Amino acid sequence: MFFMADVADLADLADLVLLAGQVILENGGETSRVEETMVRMALAGGGQAADVFAIPQGIFCTINEGLQTHTRVVRIHNRGFNLAKVLEVNRISRQLSAGVLTVEAAYNELLKVERLPRRYPTGIRLLAGTIGSASFSYLLGAHVGSVFVAGMTGLLVMVVMEYMQEKEVLYFISLAIAGIMTAVANLIVKWFWPAAEVDLAIIGSIMVLAPGLAITTSVRDALFEDLVSASIRGVEAFGVALSIASGVGAVLTLYLWLGGTLP
Repeated sequence: MFFMADVADLADLADLVLLAGQVILENGGETSRVEETMVRMALAGGGQAADVFAIPQGIFCTINEGLQTHTRVVRIHNRGFNLAKVLEVNRISRQLSAGVLTVEAAYNELLKVERLPRRYPTGIRLLAGTIGSASFSYLLGAHVGSVFVAGMTGLLVMVVMEYMQEKEVLYFISLAIAGIMTAVANLIVKWFWPAAEVDLAIIGSIMVLAPGLAITTSVRDALFEDLVSASIRGVEAFGVALSIASGVGAVLTLYLWLGGTLP
């Protein structure tokens, strides 16, 4: 009976650490952070030893307590970027290590974090995309009119991405479609306003899609010698850039083939 109770406790601890790692990995955390956090929580929860191997697509976790061993594997299907959730998991991990939270209380807190909505509403994200696109084109030297055009096409890009995400369209296809819409919108502006600097406007509007955080996380994984994760994230970032370039490049190539001219 005592043995069965210990097994149940170890299973609960495994559920806790696996959920913590899953939340971090699904919301933009690097794999080194996932592994360190899971090991710390496993030891703080009463485990004698813990081994964790994390890659962007899954987590393998083994917790040992005496003669008992509990192994769990989870497949990561959805990944995005919400660093607020990563911060909350770190807070829960510290409180568990300090003895403020029990394993059960920490697990309940993690469930609340997992159910948290997006940090910013859709309107704020659209506004941020608009301002970001306009700012990038301004930094590239565009005049005021082209800055405005970049902001409007950046807004279009964000609207397209929100719609595609709602319809659960594949991410790389969504990026290509957003690139197509950006190029088409700027060429329409050029048709009515030949003085518009559409090249700078296009660059500014697609910068909001650039995989900056993915590249940063890939570099950090490489610095921590997580070469598998670094390679996966690097390939993902390359795929994002290729999708955007494919959409924009296809439209511009067709435009030139039809006799159009670009700056």
